[in-house]
Parts: sequence; C-alpha cells; structure tokens
Amino acid sequence: MDQKHSLFDNLKKYNEKGIYPLHMPGHKRRMLVPGISTEFDYTEVDGTDDLHHPEGILRDSMERTASVFGAGRTWYLVNGSTCGNLAGVSAMCPVKGELIVARNCHRSVFHAIEIRDIMPHWIYPDYDKDYGVLGGIDPQDVSRLFDKYPNSRGVVLTSPTYEGVVSDVASIAEICHAHGVPLFVDEAHGAHLGLVDAAGFPRSAIQCGADLVVQSAHKTLIGLTQTAFLHFKSSFLDVDNISRYIDIYETSSPSYPLMMSLDACTEMILKQGDEIFGRWAEMLYEFDERVRGLRHLRVMCHGRDTVDDHTFYAFDKSKLLINCRYSPFTGEDLVHILRDRFGFELEMQLSDNALAMTGPGDDHQAIMRFADALLEIDNEIDGEIYSKIGSIIDSKIDGEIDKADGTQKGTDTPSAVYQSVLLQDIEQAATLFDAMEAEGESVDIKDAMDRISGEYIYCYPPGIPLIVPGEKLHYDNIGSLMELQKAGCKLRFTRSSEKENQIYCADFKIKNTV
Repeated sequence: MDQKHSLFDNLKKYNEKGIYPLHMPGHKRRMLVPGISTEFDYTEVDGTDDLHHPEGILRDSMERTASVFGAGRTWYLVNGSTCGNLAGVSAMCPVKGELIVARNCHRSVFHAIEIRDIMPHWIYPDYDKDYGVLGGIDPQDVSRLFDKYPNSRGVVLTSPTYEGVVSDVASIAEICHAHGVPLFVDEAHGAHLGLVDAAGFPRSAIQCGADLVVQSAHKTLIGLTQTAFLHFKSSFLDVDNISRYIDIYETSSPSYPLMMSLDACTEMILKQGDEIFGRWAEMLYEFDERVRGLRHLRVMCHGRDTVDDHTFYAFDKSKLLINCRYSPFTGEDLVHILRDRFGFELEMQLSDNALAMTGPGDDHQAIMRFADALLEIDNEIDGEIYSKIGSIIDSKIDGEIDKADGTQKGTDTPSAVYQSVLLQDIEQAATLFDAMEAEGESVDIKDAMDRISGEYIYCYPPGIPLIVPGEKLHYDNIGSLMELQKAGCKLRFTRSSEKENQIYCADFKIKNTV
C-alpha cells in the first residue's frame, strides 16, 4: 500500500473490504468493550501485516516514522521503553561483558544488565544542589572510565532526566565512537526533542549521534500509554541483532490500536507539527512570563530561573519542576494543595520538589490557570518569611532556609539524601546476576553493614534503583536508606519488606572486587 497513507487509513481500507474474521480476537470487532472501541483491534492476517516480520503497511509506517525522526531504522514498541532498554542493552553487550552505565538509569536498564550478567561500570551524573536534582553526564567522566575499563562495549545513559536535564550527547557519542563502541540513550522523556526547530526544544539524541535511542511516545507525544519507539542509526551495531532481541522481549500479539497511535505521532508531526509545537512553545513562554512574580516557590529554568543559573548542558522546558525549599511547604504539600484546591494532578513529588509535565495536548488556558494557582499559593505565604529569605533566594546560595525562622541550615533534605545515594561511588562487588541468583537471607537494615545486596531498592516514580544487587552495603548507603524511611519516603524492596525494616543480602563470599 502507498507509504503516504497513515496506518489508520490503511486499516480503514481493510475494514471496508467487509472480510468476516474467523480468527481472534474473540470480540470479532463487533462486541463492545466498555469505554473501548474494538473496531481496529486486529490480529496478524493478510492485509494487516506482522510487526515481527513487517512487509506491508507496518513496514511502510515505521519507515515513515524513521524518516521524520531522522533515524536509519525505527521499530514500534508496544511494551513501552522498557522493552527497548532490554533489547538495546542485550544487542550492544555480550553475556558477561562490560558496560559503562549512568547510575541514574531506569530500572529496566538494570534488569537488562542483570539478565545478561554484565559487569557495569557506573558513571555518576552531576548534582544541582540548589534544586536537589541530578544533572547531566560529564563527557570527561566518560573518557576517564574508558581509560580505566577499556573492555567496555559501550555507554548507556538517560537524557533528558525525569526533571528535564539534557546531557551533551554529541560529545559523549564522539568519545564512544573514538573507542569503536556505540552509545545507547534512554530518551524516554524526550520523544518530542528535535522534531520542530521553532519550538526551541533541544536536539534529539539521534540527531546528536547516538547509535540507539529509545523514546516513550506516550510521555511527551500523543501515543497511547505503553507505546515507544526504538531508533537506530549506527555503524557500530548489527541491525539484525537488534531485531532479534526485540522479537524476544516484545509481545508476539502486538496491539493495533497502540501501533496506530505510534503512527499518529508521525502523522501529527508531518501535518500539524509546526502549528501544534508552535502553540506549545508559546504556551511555555507565557507560563514563564507569568511565574516571574513568584517569590517563594520556584520553577526550574522557568520564570526568573534560567538555564544559565545551572551547570546543565541543556534543559527541556516542557518539564515544570516546582521547588518549595523557600516556602513552608514540602512537594507533597504542594501536590495536595494543587489537587484539592485547584484541580491539578501532578506527575510526582519528592521532598522539596513537585513535577508537572506539559505536552502537545495541553490546553493553553489550563496551563495559564496553573501558573495563576502557583502565584496565588505563593502570595499566601507569610510575607515576614520572605523578608528574611528573599535576598538569599535572589543570590542563589547553596543550603536550605529553615521554614520556621528563615535561618540557613544544611541540605540533608529527603531529596538531597535520595540524590546522594545515587551519587555514591559504591563498590560493585559482584554482577547483578550473581547477586540475584545467590542464596541469601533478609536481615535488619542496621545489621547489613559489609554485606552484599541481593535485591533492588527504589522509589517509584522515577524508578531509579537506590540499591542494586551486588553492591556492597556500608554506612553511607545503609544510613541514607534509614534516613529516607524516617522522612516518610515510600521505598520499594523487590525481595524483602520495608515494613519489617529488612534488606535481602546475598550469602556468598566475594572472590574478586571490581
């Protein structure tokens, strides 16, 4: 069929043929599922193509998407970016190989490392003390790790971060290629980057030279939840090997409504990209202008706070990270206020921060109303507090202001503690695979010193493991976990129980320390 047609148009033509389905799914596209249309819920038959062996309309659709995103090849993923991370890591590194991996990657990257019995060499992101968030990956740190671990088969990093921090992907790609290995970027939160220049968003990772890039179409484009792209453009990876691992990790019964929504992202960019992204950029500009009046609350890289006030390489302004450090509120307080009083549900909160995400489907007036809500909350904060801390806010010194009397105190907030765990240069005493496969026992956290972790511990969202299997437990990471628990952070333990205050430890002796 004509590649110029959308996947929706091609499937509509199939429906118009009137072919009766003596095959699955059982609803036969005739029975209604409450709240869901079954009209385009197909299986793989002649005329609908096969995602795992595309030769017709799905092949054409993915080729069209690759062209729009600037990739050499694009695969549709209906198991989310998680599927892409599993396939990408598996394709770039052999079993028992070595990889340089950013310590703030999503847990699905860690799961791929575990499955492949890979030895990770952690690279730690920068840290922005002012807002208490992780920054980008320094290219020089990548170079130093290659010098230390020359057998590394590539680099895996996350950009942009959940909060919108973008790394210098182009420089890191050059370093990887100089060592003859690929760069894999988890760009799950950046599917919108680089698509419309006039929108002012940073360039995408594939445009910056990354070899393999995963993007969640549902996070910042119009794909349905669970949809993602895997983009390839490389001379350092085998495209057939990538396809092989996608076949392993992706369902053999892909959803056509999900794939139609992926194609719809491409259709939107081709036909309405300039218009929709132009409105998005204008909306963010007006939001910036409105929140300039904030005195206590701050929005990272918005309003009076700019990218120049940070050490970030670049920032994705579609993310609205509201910081409450200089207010009487925590991020959790702010989330409740915005929900209960103003009718806004935010993406997440952690300690002093609350994150709101914008997208192409946002209503302009709603975002202006959100800005006005922040201003109204800000104006209600006691003016006496501002008189004591306003000058300090403007000078942007490090440290936190005590919310009771305006005096400076340390930065040991839950957010700072959380981030500090991810920045600790922890000894990886065993591979994640060995630690998970070893026999072990659950012990009280305070008695786990010098033991080897046999489980993951993480906050969700964003799903970045605080502790990974194979890490040696010592005062810094154990103490930080206990502080987070006391502060009320909801930690998830994959093998033991937070309620019992225990951690699962692998029961084996360390043969070699890496």
